[in-house]
Amino acid sequence: MVEDAIIPTLLDHLTKRLNQIESRHRYLSFLIDKRLANEKLLQLEVMNIISSMATTVDYLPEKPYNSDGKEKCDFWFKTTEGECWLEIKTRPTNYRKPGHAKAITNGVDGVIEDANRLQKIKSPNCRKFVMFAFYPIYEDSHEFFNKHLPRISKAVGKEVKKPQISVSAGNAHFDLFLVEL
Repeated sequence: MVEDAIIPTLLDHLTKRLNQIESRHRYLSFLIDKRLANEKLLQLEVMNIISSMATTVDYLPEKPYNSDGKEKCDFWFKTTEGECWLEIKTRPTNYRKPGHAKAITNGVDGVIEDANRLQKIKSPNCRKFVMFAFYPIYEDSHEFFNKHLPRISKAVGKEVKKPQISVSAGNAHFDLFLVEL
């Protein structure tokens, strides 16, 4: 099975990179202000981190799930221990800006769809992950946002309580979750 150090290393490096990106370029603040969804940022950062790990044998963004190639996984990689499939979602919330973002429920539905797609993979020596970010999350919006987590928990088969990474962007947070199925 894929080394247990891969995910903590990924999260550690990703936390540093997201904080750098925000402090230098205020890109997360831009996403929050414009309420834009852009998963390419995370996809590229994950690819950069994973590809530089010594145990990584191969990697591919947008890897087809099967031979027809219609559905693609955001990021696939193989280490000396096995393979990993990773779906990535970023979704803006409409907190404090009603009407300027798709409903959070739609974003949660997207995460659940990704989890369902990953669960169809039957390869015996692989791990499957869904990474998702919601933003902005304000101190007073945790109560409302956390009401959506049970739906995601049910879909991934384990309790999802809090983000693994939370980057401050002004008075809001860019909250990123990583869940193994």
